[in-house]
Amino acid sequence: MNKQTTTKARILVADDDGLVLATLSAGLRELGYEILEASSGEEAVRTCAEESPDLAILDMRMPGMSGIEAASQIAQTSQVPFLFLSAFDDADIVNQAVTEGALGYLVKPLSAAQIAPSIEAALSRSSDIHSMKQKEENLSFALSASRETSIAIGLIMGETGMSTSEAETALRSYARSHRRKMIEVAAEIVSTKQMFTTLMHDIRLMHEKTLSH
Repeated sequence: MNKQTTTKARILVADDDGLVLATLSAGLRELGYEILEASSGEEAVRTCAEESPDLAILDMRMPGMSGIEAASQIAQTSQVPFLFLSAFDDADIVNQAVTEGALGYLVKPLSAAQIAPSIEAALSRSSDIHSMKQKEENLSFALSASRETSIAIGLIMGETGMSTSEAETALRSYARSHRRKMIEVAAEIVSTKQMFTTLMHDIRLMHEKTLSH
C-alpha cells in the first residue's frame, strides 16, 4: 500500500451490521485510512453532506433507506463517489450498482486488506472523473465568456460605428484601465442592454395601453 495516499483518504463505511461495520472500519484504519462510520442509509447521506469524505462504502441492503437509495441522494446532494457492499452476488444487483454510478462492487464476507486495491482504484477513478468534469466546466465557462464578449463587441460596434477589431481593442483597453476583467465588462454591457431593452418594451406597452383608453 502507498502510505502517503491512504493517510489522505477519508472513507465513510455504512453498514447496519454492527460487527461488519466495526471490523471493516478497524481494518481500514490499520491500513492508514481515516474512517467515518454510519449504521443507516440516512446517516450515510447526512455524513456525506456534512463531512465530504473522499469515498463512501455503502451496504446495499440496509433497512429503512437502502444503500441504493442513499447512493442516489448522495450523488445529488454531495457528489461523494461510492462503492457498494453486499452479501449477494447476482446480475440484477450488479446492474443496479452500475446504474447508480458505483465505482465498484464488493461481495461480503471480506477483509480490509482484500478491498484495499478496490478502494485505491475507486479513489484514482474518482480523481480522473473530477478532473474531466472540471475541464468540462472550464470549457463551458470559456464558451459562455466568448459568447458574451462577442455580443458586447457587437453592441459597441452598433453604438459607435467601430470595426470589430477597434471595438475589441476599446473594450480591452477600458477593462485594463479600470483594472477589471474583460469578460466582466462585457457581461455588464450585455446585461445593461438587456435591461434597457426590457424597460423600453414595458414603457412602450404602457404608453399604448394609455392611448387605447
